[in-house]
Amino acid sequence: MIFLRILTSLILLMPGAAFAQDIMASPLAPLETSSPRATYQSFLDAAREIEDTFLDYRTNKTREGRIAIYDGLRRSGRVFDLSQTPEAERGEVGSLRTAQLFDVLMRLPVLDPMDIPGGEEGLPASWAIPETEIEIARIAQGPRAGEYLFSSQTVARLPEFHRRIADYPLLRDTAYRNWADQTVSFTGPFFADAWIENLPGPLREPVLGTQVWKVLLTAVIWIAIGSLTVGWGMIIARFDNGGTSVGALAARMTVPALLAGLVWLAHAFAVFQSSLAGSFASGEIIVTTVVLYLAFAWLALLACRLVVELIVALPAIPDQSYDAHLLRLVARVGGIVAAGGVLAYGADKIGIPALGLVAGVGVGGVALALAAQSTIENLFGGISIFADRPFRIGDFIQYGSGNGVVETIGPRSSRIRGLDGTLTTVPNADLAKMHIVNYSLRNSCLLLQVLRLRYETTRLQLEWLLPTIQRRLAAHPMVEETPGMPRARLVALGSSSIDIEVRAYVTTSDFGRFLEVQEALLLELQAIVKEGGAGFAYPSQTLYVGRDRRLDADARARAETAARVARDQHDMAERLDGFAASG
Repeated sequence: MIFLRILTSLILLMPGAAFAQDIMASPLAPLETSSPRATYQSFLDAAREIEDTFLDYRTNKTREGRIAIYDGLRRSGRVFDLSQTPEAERGEVGSLRTAQLFDVLMRLPVLDPMDIPGGEEGLPASWAIPETEIEIARIAQGPRAGEYLFSSQTVARLPEFHRRIADYPLLRDTAYRNWADQTVSFTGPFFADAWIENLPGPLREPVLGTQVWKVLLTAVIWIAIGSLTVGWGMIIARFDNGGTSVGALAARMTVPALLAGLVWLAHAFAVFQSSLAGSFASGEIIVTTVVLYLAFAWLALLACRLVVELIVALPAIPDQSYDAHLLRLVARVGGIVAAGGVLAYGADKIGIPALGLVAGVGVGGVALALAAQSTIENLFGGISIFADRPFRIGDFIQYGSGNGVVETIGPRSSRIRGLDGTLTTVPNADLAKMHIVNYSLRNSCLLLQVLRLRYETTRLQLEWLLPTIQRRLAAHPMVEETPGMPRARLVALGSSSIDIEVRAYVTTSDFGRFLEVQEALLLELQAIVKEGGAGFAYPSQTLYVGRDRRLDADARARAETAARVARDQHDMAERLDGFAASG
């Protein structure tokens, strides 16, 4: 973040100084990059403006002066092709390359502007400063297509060019022999120059392009950020207890918000006050970007859930309804997608191409899908349950051979509390394939009983019992009367009983209430059977013992005689048919 270079007086003595004054007449004038000559001169003019600002700043360090230097460096960086530089690092790289290029140019012979291609026609695709590999090339595509910029190869090799020529003598006067070195010791108005000069020598030594004391200060700041964030997160965790209410989610969002705010302030301090430089500054930018976008992804994840909980809190959507649980499932999936999008965008900022990342995620997603096939199957099973709505939280259902009350419908599985108090976790994929009987959604309950009466019950008793049972059932206020219902019918003569089927609908969906009504009706049926003088049969066999009577001999003789006569008649008929056929 610092690199002021360019001696105004020297530049004014250079050929084409009048041309420079015309270009820089307005502080808002864009840099002229229509030709190699314009780009070369624009860089020198921008550097001159930065140097003026820098010299004033060294005399009186103010916030306004620091901002002016920062803006000037960013403006001068527009003469570089930074398309191969991660977006997050372009400001730092552009500023450092400005200082390095100026140091190089101060050691090269002065060029006559007329020797640089600059006409409206016949411009080359690229031009290199004589006897150097510093190249100004035309951009072929993109938003800056047609402009002439210092090529991306030049930008990448400028540190090498600077090292090779830094010890050569200056061919022009300049305020500092090495402007790139000024970036190491430069600081914002928060730090007085006298204080920095009184630091021990080892603390002012450069490491990774930044003085040691700046590295240590940055480390302390980041440790403080981590401590504050973790401490605040522990406080929030103590009070929200992992809840999903609106208040708990809003409180939880303060943790990533605090982290993002502290990191942003630390980066602003590093840019405008401690003024990190070199590869350490680039590393700080990458770490800042990564942490910021992780915090933003965290915020996006929680924000999706918070929005859904605010919607569920509305009176129109009961908390345990299908809509509420479906919205929560959508919030989980949407939060993951939003967080992934934020992370992909942040990755693009630090040089990981978003398209390549998405493609990699796609390929990895296929592999993950194959490896986690059951998990994905359960996820879609949960979505199908929410879409079909066979049951909801609190319903009593029968699933396969089990039954119980539904307590939770999650993205992977559902939890069902059995009548014995046990909790069964059923994968959604399995549950979606089962036949579900939802007892809680019925509009009435069926009373179905079979009365097994003793065989001593007479026909006249049955003719009294059947209509009496039907009439008494219909008299109950909670028994539904429809054509043919309630009914009592003789349905079987069993092995040990006479069976009467009793069927009636009780107008309640509450199983507990149904059991109360059924109990009253069963007692009534017992009373009716007793009133009719009948009784209930037990599964039994009755053995009747009596004297053996011989078979009726006369009946046997009559049967045998009749059988012989029938046989003779049949034989005679066959003979007559044979004669008739032969004659």
